Formats: sequence, structure tokens, C-alpha cells
Amino acid sequence: MTPVTAGQPALEGLGWDTGWAAHVAGDTAEDGTPGRVLRVHRVGFDVATAVGQVFAVAREGSLGRRRDPLAAPATGDWVLVADVPDIDDPVITAVLPRRTTLVRRDPADRARPQVLSANADVVAVVQGADRPVNARRLERQLAVAHGSGAEVVVVVTKADLDPDGSAAQAVRAAAVGQAVIVTAAAQEEGVGEVDDLTGHDRTLVLLGESGAGKSSLVNAVLGHEAVATGGVREGDRKGRHTTTRRTLLPLPTGGALLDTPGVRAIGLWPGHVDLDGAFPELAEAALGCRFRDCSHGAEPGCGVTAAVADGVLAPARLDAWCALRDEVAATATEVERAGWR
Repeated sequence: MTPVTAGQPALEGLGWDTGWAAHVAGDTAEDGTPGRVLRVHRVGFDVATAVGQVFAVAREGSLGRRRDPLAAPATGDWVLVADVPDIDDPVITAVLPRRTTLVRRDPADRARPQVLSANADVVAVVQGADRPVNARRLERQLAVAHGSGAEVVVVVTKADLDPDGSAAQAVRAAAVGQAVIVTAAAQEEGVGEVDDLTGHDRTLVLLGESGAGKSSLVNAVLGHEAVATGGVREGDRKGRHTTTRRTLLPLPTGGALLDTPGVRAIGLWPGHVDLDGAFPELAEAALGCRFRDCSHGAEPGCGVTAAVADGVLAPARLDAWCALRDEVAATATEVERAGWR
């Protein structure tokens, strides 16, 4: 297996540890060299291995690239790569079990999921301070982020355009109970706090809409311009896509950043959503419900509706929670009807 690019950092710097090694030694029947997927192309994958970066292809029959989108190798996956007779490129022979998976409903097919990243330790939901805070969008992003199983933070970018701090305050009000980091990449404000999230060889994924400042933040953490940045339209502050593929970027001191294209649509996928994480005050109020399966509607003894009546819980938050819950249920019904699996 000839590396395409030599000089990749040691796999330990990308998060390889004894847990992954144990899968290779005992739980995986396939042979091959361990590596981590840095980028997914239409016909293959850039994979970092101990000997360098290689371009690999998937073995369709075993990994189900077309059959099951959740089984296909994704950016951030740990995989095994091997030379296979009669195939020119190295082949991904196995995807190691994921620790976390960031998934949304595929915007092109409502009955299929789309994996945004695998094995992130932290998901940062990025909100630009140069645009109005859309509480409903932020709640949706947080539900998906918490559904990944990773640690979640909210990062406010472009704080230099928010001198009175009103945007950051609005984000904190909308992201109830969430950790918030305020940054200004050009002035290096808050960049160290973001960099700390990648300590101990951890992987940080940035999730946000186009123009939110993700690429500028990536460059600030890396210390050089590794990814292109673009402006926003003056009329509506909408961004232009400067990141076109999900890319895992190793940090020179260990750890990695996963930059994602701007996400306009963030549909919820059953099994990969955590409403309790996105609505912690509602989850706390639900502990007082008389019935375990309370829908927080007209049931007697509902702790959530009681919290709304007492002014402890904002009615808009309950309405948003109900809407997202209903969306997940509707998608589950669509999937069942489509016979996806």
C-alpha cells in the first residue's frame, strides 16, 4: 500500500487509543491497516494511516455503501485498509464501531439518513453574531448535536461585530442550559477556548449554516489559512458555501477539527436525536409528570404543563419541543412506509 501523502501525524494524535486497538485485535474479523477517514469523495476516501495518507475505495458488498447510508464509511470513521488482488486502490475492509455519530435526515430524500461525521468527541453548534438568532433553528441543531452522543457546546463567532454583546446574550437565552463560547477569529478572542476542546487528541466538529464563521474559526485554531473563507450577502447575511466537503483536519499538537459545509436544512433522524439534551429545563420539569409516557399535553398531573402555567417554562419552548417530537415520529412513519430497512 503506497501512501499518496507521506508525513501524516501519528494516529494517536488523531484519537487512536487502546479501545480502537482492542476492536482490531479481538472484535474485527478483517485484516488490514488502521486508518481514519479524512474526506469522502464520490468514488473513494482519503484515509490517514501510520505510513501516510492513502486514497482508498469501499468494498460495496461488505460495507453497503448504496444500501445503508449509516454503514458507509464517513468522515471521522476509523477503518481498516488493505491491498486486495485485482483492485488498483487500497480497499476499506471494515469500519470500526462508532463511538458517536452525527446524523441528519438527507435533504434530498426524506426517508434516508445522512451521516455528517463519525467519532466526534465534541460537537460545536456555530452561530454568527452578525445575524439574528433563530431560536427554533438553534434548538433543532442542538437536538441533532446531542443525539450524536458527543459533548456539545455553542460557539458564537464574529463577536467583533457584536460590541454590546446582544447577539451572544440572545444565543444564551435560546440555548438554555448549554455551554457557550464567544469568539472573534480576527482578534483571536475565545480561540484558545475552542482549541482546548481538542485537547487530549480529541476531535471537534463544527456544525452551522453557511457564513456562520466556521472556516475562519478553523483557520484561527490551526494558525494558518487551511480552508477558504467567504463573505455573506449584505441583504440577509446568508453565507456562500466555501467548504464543499466534510474534512477532518489534524492539528499539529494533536486532536482534529472537522469542518462541515454550511447546513441549511437540519432534518431530524429517528434514533439520532436528543430532545432532553436540547431542552434540559423541560426534561427536568418532566420528572414531575404523573405518567412516565406523558406527552405533555392534556394529561393530568403533567409536570411540564404545570411549569408553563407557573411561568417556570416558556410556552414557546414547549411548543418547539412538541414540534420536533412530532417531526421525529412523522419521519419514522415515512421510513416504515418506504421500507428503507
